[in-house]
Amino acid sequence: MATLFRNASWSGASAAFRAASGLFNALLAVRLLGVEGYGHVATVLSVFVLYLALNSSVFTALVVNLMKPTAINEKHAILLASSSIFTVFSIVVLGVVTLLLREFAPQLLSIEPGAVLNAEIRHVILLMSALTAIQTLAAWHAALIESTGRLDLAMKWQLIGPTVVLALLTIFFFGQFTLTASGYVTALCAGALTDLFLLWLVKRTVMPSSAFYWPTPKRLYGLVDLLKSGGVLQATSLMGMFLEPLNKLLLNHFVGAAAVTIYDLAMKVIWGIQYLFSAAMRVFLHLGSQNEEAVGPTFNKVIALIGVPVVILHTVGALFLSWIAHHWLAIESTQLMIFFAIATLSNLGMIYITPLYISLIGRGDLGFIFRCQAILAVTNVGISLILIPYFGLMGSAFGLLAATAYNAIAIFNRCKHSLGTLDDVGGTLRRTWIRYALSILFFVAAIRVGITSGSIFLSLLLMFGLAAIMFREPLVGFLLVKTGFVK
Repeated sequence: MATLFRNASWSGASAAFRAASGLFNALLAVRLLGVEGYGHVATVLSVFVLYLALNSSVFTALVVNLMKPTAINEKHAILLASSSIFTVFSIVVLGVVTLLLREFAPQLLSIEPGAVLNAEIRHVILLMSALTAIQTLAAWHAALIESTGRLDLAMKWQLIGPTVVLALLTIFFFGQFTLTASGYVTALCAGALTDLFLLWLVKRTVMPSSAFYWPTPKRLYGLVDLLKSGGVLQATSLMGMFLEPLNKLLLNHFVGAAAVTIYDLAMKVIWGIQYLFSAAMRVFLHLGSQNEEAVGPTFNKVIALIGVPVVILHTVGALFLSWIAHHWLAIESTQLMIFFAIATLSNLGMIYITPLYISLIGRGDLGFIFRCQAILAVTNVGISLILIPYFGLMGSAFGLLAATAYNAIAIFNRCKHSLGTLDDVGGTLRRTWIRYALSILFFVAAIRVGITSGSIFLSLLLMFGLAAIMFREPLVGFLLVKTGFVK
């Protein structure tokens, strides 16, 4: 249990820091590049983020397989060799994707031929390809480190890279230097290289031998098995992750690049909160593959701990976006806040169901996950294609909400049928309904403040109320005891 807490704590802390630094980096980039310029860059970058997410699915399968008790000796060597081959192959495919995207990106972004921005976007795409290649290598090293049971090391040594990016952008902002889109992506590359170098050093310590990485005919036989398990996850991720670039492309085309910037800022807060909790819940990947009986009781405890804090963090996010809309950027506050409110409903469902979703991956129930995500993707795409041309940002929000509702219900029912230990969830929610009601009221008030005035006084007043609720939460006491602040 101590190991699980250590891994979950560092994973959650790393995700929180990376999400926060990513948001601040984006805010600086918007001021340095402009709302329109950043919107174009964010649209193209989302395609490369999608590609990286597809690779991470295979690396997740690699972790599951390496952590199995049967993964010893030659089987362990086969998995290592297979993962190295896949990594190299993925980078080669990335080069082909880059050439295609470089050719057609200006037309997708509705940039006039011969415009100065046309050449800049093509240059940016090449730099983004280099960034994605570096991040792919870093993800591979992180997976190898995690497979040794040291998820905490894989997470804590990815904190320096975002700091490097933040420092570079801060220098440009306060030094009042001109920053181009290419310069922004170059800064991202510097941070990614820092992460890769540190992970490489850690990997050499926890897994010093590299001889097993060299492929032999016998070891290559395992590549098919890895790609088979990872391929299902990869196809699943494709259906879920391509929705982000699709929504951005549709918004860019029908509404404009400024709408993409609003979407990107709101979703950075949404994804940041989700990554904070999902990273900590990654330990369910280990439970699903090694201790299936513990999934149900652990899930009930997790819901009791995080239920209200999740709502509170979304309220803090709403207040932060309110400040951005009224005091940092000249953007439409009403659209931003309403979009964030709808997206929050989707995110709550995704966060609460994440432990069960990850446990299904650990159990190898990939066929169900694939079917579930396929329905999610088709629903989201259909609604987005219909609503975005007419309702803009709100159309993309409703598409995500409808798809998430189905996904959460299907995953819960699947786990309840197979585990049979989720009956206490309803009782947990009933015991905490007053705290839920208070936190929801604060969230509604935060959205209202963001739409109307963005008042600093009212925001601070709400923050004090949120703090009062938060410090009475069991999660805070649990963390204080575990970290040694309270005995």
